[in-house]
Amino acid sequence: MTFSSKPRSACRICGSSDLKSYLDLGLQPPSNSFILPEDANNEQYFPLVVNLCSGCGLSQLSEVVAATDIFSDYAYLSSTSKALVRHYQGMVDELLEGHAPPSGGLVVDIGCNDGITLSRYPADKFKLIGIEPSSSGEYAVKAGFTVKKRFFDAEAGRELRSEYGGASIITATNVFAHVDDIRSFTQGIANLLESNGIFVIEFPYLREMVDRLYFDTVYHEHLSYLALTPLTRLFSDHGLRPFTVKQVDIGASGPALRLYVCLQGAPHSTDNSIAEMLAAEQHWGVNRIETYSDFSGRVASLKNTLLCIIRGLNDSGRRVGAYGAPAKGNTMLNYLGVTQDDIVAVAENNSLKTGKLTPGTHLPVVPDEEFLRLEISHALLLTWNYADFFLANSEFVKSGGKFIVPFPSPAILPG
Repeated sequence: MTFSSKPRSACRICGSSDLKSYLDLGLQPPSNSFILPEDANNEQYFPLVVNLCSGCGLSQLSEVVAATDIFSDYAYLSSTSKALVRHYQGMVDELLEGHAPPSGGLVVDIGCNDGITLSRYPADKFKLIGIEPSSSGEYAVKAGFTVKKRFFDAEAGRELRSEYGGASIITATNVFAHVDDIRSFTQGIANLLESNGIFVIEFPYLREMVDRLYFDTVYHEHLSYLALTPLTRLFSDHGLRPFTVKQVDIGASGPALRLYVCLQGAPHSTDNSIAEMLAAEQHWGVNRIETYSDFSGRVASLKNTLLCIIRGLNDSGRRVGAYGAPAKGNTMLNYLGVTQDDIVAVAENNSLKTGKLTPGTHLPVVPDEEFLRLEISHALLLTWNYADFFLANSEFVKSGGKFIVPFPSPAILPG
């Protein structure tokens, strides 16, 4: 398919044009655009550059690939990850323990994908609605959920409230960073929430990306790289306030923040976690370009280390693969510049990706069973955020294979 794009020259939260670049990962194709072999010569590439707004502290891509193009034929299905299923079950349990809606109350999951979060709620107890503009929403519909096939914005919030009433819980996990018109999205939340309702988002944390070198969380779906400081401004502009925040070890793209938000006048008290994180971000220098000055150099050093490991294994006669085919894995593969001479194949259990090639690097994506037959001794773990799960459960490790885990520093596990 054909993708369109446009440059972004002003901050999507505060409107400032004082944007400074601090990470350039080169020209890359959209990360979830897995391709058939016959289409390998027809790919499009776009700049993958992160800019900092010194006004509000938001990090954001310099180029916006149209969401209507990215999500029209979408290869990501959340429920193919057993670890992620368990994670969202824990999140829903937490929500219901502290903020359970009344029986029949409205629960909305924005970016519901294949229904992974909706299906974690008790059956027939709440009014469950999904919002999903991509093709993955068809799987949630087949599972019996009501899904609105649209992008969420201010108008969607008004229309949903008119049709269903105010929402007790709205969730958006690994979604908020995807939104270009984030102000309209946020106004939609304010329009839809009932007076004591809560909005819960999860997103990769900017500080962890910079401090721990999680550069692979940068890809064209992720338009923004979020911290509490710019988000507090955004929510205040729309009559909302964050009231608690916590760090979680697992998210769809890696370690994440889980942020609870409510209307300004809601009865939820703001706990100490908000003030503590805001103070820590100011001390860290969230809106100072100097904070990010050596990030690109440290990422380049990590690249060299990983390539030395992979090519050293190949030179010694080992066969190297990659394990998992998440969107962020394609940022990794493209930035490394690997070919099939370096990595034989990529293991994946999502049937929408198997039989295709990875975007940009054109590595064959094969089912786990086929991967095991390729006599691969080491695999670059692209789903590194689930390292503990795969070390304990993958047939690849049980058959003697070892993972090359890229973060926090490259290591071969089990040792």
